Amino acid sequence: MAFSRDCLGYSEDPFLRRVYNFFDPYHQSVFCYGYRWFSFFIIIGLTYIFCKIYIPPEMLSYEKGMYAAPCIFNNSITYFFNYIVHENLGHNLFCTFGQNWFCYFSGNFIETLVPIIIYLFSLQLRGGLFFSPLLLFWISTTFYEAGIYASDAEASKLALTMSDMVSNAAAGTVKGDWYYTLTHFHILKHAETVGFILEVIACFIFVMALYSVIAYIKHLTSSDIQYDAYK
Repeated sequence: MAFSRDCLGYSEDPFLRRVYNFFDPYHQSVFCYGYRWFSFFIIIGLTYIFCKIYIPPEMLSYEKGMYAAPCIFNNSITYFFNYIVHENLGHNLFCTFGQNWFCYFSGNFIETLVPIIIYLFSLQLRGGLFFSPLLLFWISTTFYEAGIYASDAEASKLALTMSDMVSNAAAGTVKGDWYYTLTHFHILKHAETVGFILEVIACFIFVMALYSVIAYIKHLTSSDIQYDAYK
């Protein structure tokens, strides 16, 4: 089929169409969910609701390093797996090149990059839409965790789990990754704002994960999604 006009990425420009089709040849990404005018109001409304529910009003101290309230973004499974990626594919890889700002930023960067790459790979598969809800949810948890720790960068009220994943440093005794990252860019005083933005992004992506369930159901009831040969 030709590039669907239901896709937000629709463009008459051949180059832009090739670029988009390279990443999403079967038009399964969040840009091609067949939005209607009311969809945007629903997405914005749900994002607002989840932000009100899951973004903590202030940074509190807990024995563990994460915001400990019952939260869909924060559970033992997602936190444990994200932390493994954070430490082993992030810090252990990039910190070998020196203790610079990217060494500290690499943990959250790689933690988020891994599910994004897997999501992009799933779009290359016919039927990859099936994986979108889980992968988008995974991406949202990484933004949420980054937002929590970024918000605490200046206040240092959270106890931080050490790289051995066993011991914890008491609140205020050590500085977290975001302290050094934000200090490098001279925006440490805006730590809570940076964290809030990351948390809002997390809520938005989570809403898109829910929306992708609807998109998948619609996909099952239709057979008009075909490979776009115009690349």
